Amino acid sequence: GAGKSTLMKILAGALQPDSGEIILNGKQLQLRHPNEAQARGISIIYQDFNLLPHLSVIENIFIGHEPRTWAGLLDWRAMRRTGQALLDRLGVSLDLEMRVGRLTVAQQQMVEIAKALSRQAALVVMDEPSAILAGHELERLFEIIGALKSQGVTIIYISHRLDEVFQIGDRVTVLKDGRWMHTGNVSEVSRPQLISLMVGRTLEEAFPALVTSDNNEIIVEVRGLSKRGLLHNVSFKLHRGEILGLAGMVGSGRTAVARALFGAGPVDNGQILIDGQPVRFGQPRQAIKAGIALAPEDRKREGLIAIMSVRRNVTLPILNRLQRFSFLNKPRERRIVQDAIRDLSIKTAGLEQEVQYLSGGNQQKVVLAKWLATRPRVVILDEPTRGIDVGAKAEVYGIMRALARQGTAILMISSELPEIIGMSDRILVMRSGQIAGELSRAEVTEEKILMLAT
Repeated sequence: GAGKSTLMKILAGALQPDSGEIILNGKQLQLRHPNEAQARGISIIYQDFNLLPHLSVIENIFIGHEPRTWAGLLDWRAMRRTGQALLDRLGVSLDLEMRVGRLTVAQQQMVEIAKALSRQAALVVMDEPSAILAGHELERLFEIIGALKSQGVTIIYISHRLDEVFQIGDRVTVLKDGRWMHTGNVSEVSRPQLISLMVGRTLEEAFPALVTSDNNEIIVEVRGLSKRGLLHNVSFKLHRGEILGLAGMVGSGRTAVARALFGAGPVDNGQILIDGQPVRFGQPRQAIKAGIALAPEDRKREGLIAIMSVRRNVTLPILNRLQRFSFLNKPRERRIVQDAIRDLSIKTAGLEQEVQYLSGGNQQKVVLAKWLATRPRVVILDEPTRGIDVGAKAEVYGIMRALARQGTAILMISSELPEIIGMSDRILVMRSGQIAGELSRAEVTEEKILMLAT
């Protein structure tokens, strides 16, 4: 919700500003259409790639501006020659005839960059390009960005990952709530200063004050949960009003635990108890009925229906409650959604705005609103702040702490150690499908978590 994506769409010619001006190379521009931006050397690489998976690499690179012969036919020879030169310029080896849908995500990103360069781009805007890349792929992207800079291409690199800003940036601009906050040289600003500009407070202050729950009431107890190849004898207790952190490396079994508790992943052995009573969830609807909610790791694929409105997403799991004589009680539905938008500070144009047009942070709030509408007693949050900026993270932390104060039991899975340490009352560390250890808030350090996790 800082305004990064909106600014990017204005530069792309896809959105018209109400006021202000764009100046490129000393000349004022009016970009009324994406074609006008492309004609002036501005190319945008969106986080969700704008590629056609059933077409080849070469067809995607030149789509919309294909070279033609004197007879008006596609000049395949020129396309292959120029396309290969573009890939060579990037230091990338790809089969020009291969369908894009068969490429890895990192390779598809290279096709997007080649596509931008094919239009003689002098300014390339990259929206969260690292969000989908593994470590070695990210290093390769940084190498390519460095090469493009040396060739005179200007890069606007949109990111909420501060490490990347300091690694590749020359200058940095901070936006907050749609307003410009700061522009300066990366070498002249510190990480704490950037965080303070983005959030309005320091990182330590971003974690809400802990209100320790003295309630020893056990809401969920897991005994000996096992699943061949995933989990082995996992046992723990979750108390009312507690935030229990679940740490560990990718593949350690954390998500498997979450899915088992939610009835989305069957287990071979073990027992789950709610309020001391054994339960067996064969499907998520049974877990929801028992008061358990899961905000999944991949919110776009599993947490939301992007083409549907905020209203329809929020009320999806409670439609049975909103029915009256087989009809939907629309006034009540609207009240529930309006309350959720107000309580969670969801920035949206209205109840009917499609979720796909919200920022990552506001999409995550819609996921939370959807599950809070079910009135859960237990909320499982799998990577609750992945892919959202620092300001939105602070808001999610506030929501979590408020839920805990109201008595909701929270199981939080996170790969961000400061987040696990700053938000959890207790921390369980998983390794190879097992609980490797438990750490209290008083004794936990990043080093202790890593020692147990590895």
